[in-house]
Amino acid sequence: MSYRFATAAQWSVCLFDGADRAAAGLRPYAPYSPLYTLYASRGGHAPVVTSGGEVLWRDDAHELHRLDGDPVATPFAIGHAARLVATRRGLWAVGEPPLSLQLFEWETLARLLTVEIGGARVIDISDDGRGGVFALVERAEGVQIVPVDCAGRLGDGMTLDACAPATAFVYLRRADRFVVLGGERPPSLFWFRRKNLKLVPAFNLPVAALRPCFTATVLGSDGRSRLFIAGADDASFGGSAFVIALDADGNRLEDVPLDARDAPATGVAGTRESLIVTGPRGLLRFVTAETVPDGVGEARATLITPVLYSPDRPDARRWLRIEASSKLPDGATLEISFAAPEDQETRDEMTSVFGDASLTPAQRVRKLRSDPTRWQAPVVFHGSDSQQAAPFSAPLFDIHQPYVWVAITLSAAAGARLPDVSELNVLYPGGTLMENLPAIYQRAETEPGSFLRALVGVLETTTQEIDGEIKSIGRHIDPSTASEPWLDYVARWLGVPWDDGLTLPLKQRIMSRAANLAKGRGTRAGLEALLDALMPGMPRRFRVTDATADFGFATVGGDGCSGSALPAMLGGRTRWAAELNSRAVLGYMRLPCAGQLDDGVGQLAGRIRVDVAASAEERAEWEPWLLALIKSMVPLSARVELHWASALALRGDRLDGTLTLEAPPMTRLGTDALTGMARLPERGLRLSASGSPLGTSLR
Repeated sequence: MSYRFATAAQWSVCLFDGADRAAAGLRPYAPYSPLYTLYASRGGHAPVVTSGGEVLWRDDAHELHRLDGDPVATPFAIGHAARLVATRRGLWAVGEPPLSLQLFEWETLARLLTVEIGGARVIDISDDGRGGVFALVERAEGVQIVPVDCAGRLGDGMTLDACAPATAFVYLRRADRFVVLGGERPPSLFWFRRKNLKLVPAFNLPVAALRPCFTATVLGSDGRSRLFIAGADDASFGGSAFVIALDADGNRLEDVPLDARDAPATGVAGTRESLIVTGPRGLLRFVTAETVPDGVGEARATLITPVLYSPDRPDARRWLRIEASSKLPDGATLEISFAAPEDQETRDEMTSVFGDASLTPAQRVRKLRSDPTRWQAPVVFHGSDSQQAAPFSAPLFDIHQPYVWVAITLSAAAGARLPDVSELNVLYPGGTLMENLPAIYQRAETEPGSFLRALVGVLETTTQEIDGEIKSIGRHIDPSTASEPWLDYVARWLGVPWDDGLTLPLKQRIMSRAANLAKGRGTRAGLEALLDALMPGMPRRFRVTDATADFGFATVGGDGCSGSALPAMLGGRTRWAAELNSRAVLGYMRLPCAGQLDDGVGQLAGRIRVDVAASAEERAEWEPWLLALIKSMVPLSARVELHWASALALRGDRLDGTLTLEAPPMTRLGTDALTGMARLPERGLRLSASGSPLGTSLR
């Protein structure tokens, strides 16, 4: 038995510090490469990234640019915007004068909405993640954040205290936090969280604390969990320009240097994969690096699980081990540690800190880790050249306390690829190798520092890959997860109709119907189940005709005995089946073999016709194996005829109980014309779109 952390819901109960929460599991933020791509324009302002990944910005000539398109003229609000917000409905900008918001359609830039803010001056806007925006406004009663939905309806304003005058703000959707740049000199970054439709101050961070004498010019975000602040150091400290990246808890992730020609920055935005900065030369695009760049520093991330409890057992066993499945490249490090305090007071204190909502998750992690005496020395693993995830384990079998906190730390040095942890398991006794030893040796489990228990612990840890293989055997049998080699093997083992030339989706559909195919082999139901697996959907693209079963042979009625109903098969001998002294034509007959009985219907009985509607491309793909698969599902004595047809040909070319026949479909060469089903027009004949002749008629 174990506590397992593998899904997003399971990871969400942990505390993270420095981790990219957009990734599943534990992973440090990917740093940006110092190299960039310049998209030149006459200055650049108000960069924005749409939900589809398209990058837009406007220039000093008030034209709108795209990365892969020509600049276009814009309405006044867009051409003079300091901030643009892209939503699924269109492009939002602040009106002029800044007392309203305006929404513009994507392609034509036609104005769709004008939203008056009730006399308040609009300072800045930010995407709300639901098609609308948040507006940072200044009113007589102070600075407020006003929600505006996609239809232009205003919500209740949320007042901000202690951050006036405000100059910019962003909304971080994943963390549900607002970050405002404001306050008296020196300015600060103020974090707010929502509680009962009100904004509650979380913490603030002086801008000057980020770098010596740093002056911020613009604020931006990736819209999810990262915050970007662009500016420059004071001239006395070199005057270098930077974009500083912070996480949602205000932790500094990295400094991205800017060329002096691109200072001062006029706008900043980003995604998980890129950082967008506008300045005097146009737009700069930085992308995340595959390896940690030199000079960036170590990439590091930590998580702490909630308190884990192991129930009492009569043999005093509590815990087994900690297992982490991790991709650990060369230059990366994984540390596994745990805390198992003995006294109740310490446990209560750690529980209180873990759930303290007044602190950010990163602050709680650091506070819990601040006392190293509570934590066992970490088990450290170093990376290798392997590209695959591997299990890493730390023993817990000597821990007899019922409560445990587990801490995992990943780090990557300069030049190393980023590591990650995709799954974490904390195992407690439900079955251990010690239970398979004689009772006299099981006593060693309760002895501190037992060599035997340590040896068995090593065996349990090193055999987990074998255990994993055993657990994964079922995946090789399930058609939805099995690989193609396993599907080929299991199909032949079960004896279902099969061909290695089938595509993977066809193989999976056949295997998912293996039970019905085995039960219906030799029957019409089985054959139709196979064809339905190969050609799913309605209406059906195939038709199975067994004339012997569907119609039977015609019999003559009379003297009170009813004959056969039409349609029916007409039996009888052919012209060449002649008898001596009866009807023999020389050169037009053959004598039957000795003992042969010919009743005239043998050549008609046991024939099965399968019509398949397919395009020319599908026929070329299916023809090598389809007939063989069909024959494997019918009795050995049956004779199968496979006929290829167009979709129209299956609609009405057979005689039914009403004795009505539909006309054959109109076909043309090059479009699935069927020999015997279509007649070519005379030379020079033209047909209208409705099929009627123009200028002449068909014979």
